Amino acid sequence: MKYIVYSIIAMLCCSAPLSAGPLLPLSIADLTQASDVVFHGKVISKKIARDESGRIFTTVRFKVHELWKGDIKEDIFEVVHGGGILGNRKIVAPYQVDYRLDEEAVVFCRLNSKGKGVTIGLVQGKFKVMKTLESSKKYVRNLFHGGPPPDPATGKLRYRLPNQLPLPFESLKAQVEGGER
Repeated sequence: MKYIVYSIIAMLCCSAPLSAGPLLPLSIADLTQASDVVFHGKVISKKIARDESGRIFTTVRFKVHELWKGDIKEDIFEVVHGGGILGNRKIVAPYQVDYRLDEEAVVFCRLNSKGKGVTIGLVQGKFKVMKTLESSKKYVRNLFHGGPPPDPATGKLRYRLPNQLPLPFESLKAQVEGGER
């Protein structure tokens, strides 16, 4: 069974870059340095629209719980990205970030000319926040950093890609705020 899972993962990892080009991993330090704003928040709404050129884009509204870097005026912050589903049109891009309603995340972003966030490095600038059911400890992960939390019953690591060990929420926060390297 493990062989099948690893074969599927290898096939997906090898085929995606051929069609979309490689996605070069960014370190947490690189993400932090490139960001105007880094925050921890929860998705409260999504809106899909067209711009003046007819391109489909998505606006995601967050309730900001903590601001780790930068300056924003309110505790509601908007992040925009290209693509989405509008009517019978679906526009997607390889490695495009996707935010789900009620999802908790740490977001690394630049500010565009309208003061809205644009996620850094496509999917790399979003760290999904996960909680273990049996404890209040939080973990984060994205495509290149972090992995599933340890099994609460045994403490053992769950299935993961090589080098994707669990990344505690507080460790990511400390790295962003300059406490760890």
